[in-house]
Amino acid sequence: MSASITETIEAKDKTLQGEPAQNEPAQNEPVQAAPATDEQPQEPVPMDIIGQGTCPSLTGRSTLSFAIVRHTEDATLHLAITGNSGGGMWCKEWTPASAIQDIVLGEGQLRSTNFHDLHPGKSINTGGFILAVLRALGLVRPSADNSRIHEHVPGATLEKVASTYFAKAATELPAGRKTLRLKAKS
Repeated sequence: MSASITETIEAKDKTLQGEPAQNEPAQNEPVQAAPATDEQPQEPVPMDIIGQGTCPSLTGRSTLSFAIVRHTEDATLHLAITGNSGGGMWCKEWTPASAIQDIVLGEGQLRSTNFHDLHPGKSINTGGFILAVLRALGLVRPSADNSRIHEHVPGATLEKVASTYFAKAATELPAGRKTLRLKAKS
């Protein structure tokens, strides 16, 4: 039986925290993610995890966790907010990268409200959380005139910035164990 994206992400998080993970698929192994809808359950959609990361929220009061996956059949990218250290609610559904890119390229000035239509009827926090992730990835940057307004970084696409972000994260030393150096007794 295949693990869901959420189960896979939780297992990887436990592994990073030193806990053993059970039934963990290998890196880039296809996993099954059920699309989140209010309708009849559909067949699971196979997706490969491109990467997972964390970033501060726009206010800096909480840390957000996110994941980016690639659909194995049509090669489309999808983004999901997978965690929030604060108490706020958010939509846990996958957001197609193409829809995000359309908003980013279609608006001159980006605010969290621009992203509310991605998940209508869901938590309004989601728009701000998506904008925070896009800012951390480098797809958008704060406007020089107003920090609440963001603008597209020219030439950047979600796929390019995600590849760069996760390649950089893979080369950084993980937090946790550090080498202990003892001083010689005098």
